[in-house]
Amino acid sequence: MVSVRINGDDSPVGGGASLKIAELIELIKASIDPEHMITSILLEGRELAEEDWAAPVSQFGAATVDISTGTPKSFVNDRLDKASSIVRECYLQFRDARKTFQDGKMLQGNQQLVKAVNTLKSFFEWYSTLLELSEGDRRKEIDITPQVTDISEVCKRICQQQLYQSWWALGETIAKELEPKLDKLEDFFRKYQTQVQ
Repeated sequence: MVSVRINGDDSPVGGGASLKIAELIELIKASIDPEHMITSILLEGRELAEEDWAAPVSQFGAATVDISTGTPKSFVNDRLDKASSIVRECYLQFRDARKTFQDGKMLQGNQQLVKAVNTLKSFFEWYSTLLELSEGDRRKEIDITPQVTDISEVCKRICQQQLYQSWWALGETIAKELEPKLDKLEDFFRKYQTQVQ
């Protein structure tokens, strides 16, 4: 039977063998301090895979589910600490795509560009959930809506250039407009790294 630990302490929360992992997590949510939220879920030391959520608890035998909780503020601070490295990764992906286009490798450049756009889109979606968890002045302080709007406009132009196969213009737009904006966004988040640590 699966055992549950919450913040390192054994928990009496459990369920029948037919209970699914997602249902077990809902039971756990109901048992934690309402001022806290689940910040991480590990099953035998690994993050849950997509298919694990719908699997019956019985499938995992005597596994341990480790739950960490914290306040929304501490959760946001922890994630904010990681934001600059994620933006840096986006920057590097766009730069690599640009260099590939400039080398005349259009197919590979297109593949890299799609990956970079998807990474950036995922980052913006992830970051919007952090904003939702922030309150008042803190939310205003870390709001990046103007930067998201600017970067999104540049990405739209890049996509148009890609459609029209304007490879030179696409490379120039990435180098002269997008990369500097991503660099500034990374710098914005770097200041939060030192505050959180």
